[in-house]
Amino acid sequence: MAPFLTGSPQSQPQSTLRTWLVCAVLTSVLTMGALVVIRLVRPSALDGVLASSSTADVRRAKALIDIKWIHGALLVYAHEHAGACPAQLDALVEPGAAGKSYFGELREVPLDPWNRPFVYEAPTAEHPRPRLITLGADGRIGGDGEDADIDSDTLALDR
Repeated sequence: MAPFLTGSPQSQPQSTLRTWLVCAVLTSVLTMGALVVIRLVRPSALDGVLASSSTADVRRAKALIDIKWIHGALLVYAHEHAGACPAQLDALVEPGAAGKSYFGELREVPLDPWNRPFVYEAPTAEHPRPRLITLGADGRIGGDGEDADIDSDTLALDR
């Protein structure tokens, strides 16, 4: 940080005080502007991308988002429970330390885009990370295209 911006404004000479105030106001305005842009862009950014995609692409994108979201909820749960993940995803629906579900206002575990439960494997000694899988459109292991599985192990979620 520049030396003329240190200390309280009262301890600075008049010209430095003016510089300090201009910098403070400019920083506030830029921060508020960035927040407004983020607020305007974020909700519509994914819609614009998905609007030009096929139904299969939209479902796969939703599955990726949901896996990341559930994985995040698992990390919060583990943080509040001394590093232990739940045995089943249903535990994430129960109110946590803040008194809310780990899924916010949802009262049930989200389903994959094909309306089936996500496959969840709790961490073990051999596999120390939680694993989430959706089996794709066909609901069977393996497959190509829309039928291909999406596995949290292939995503860079916590690395």
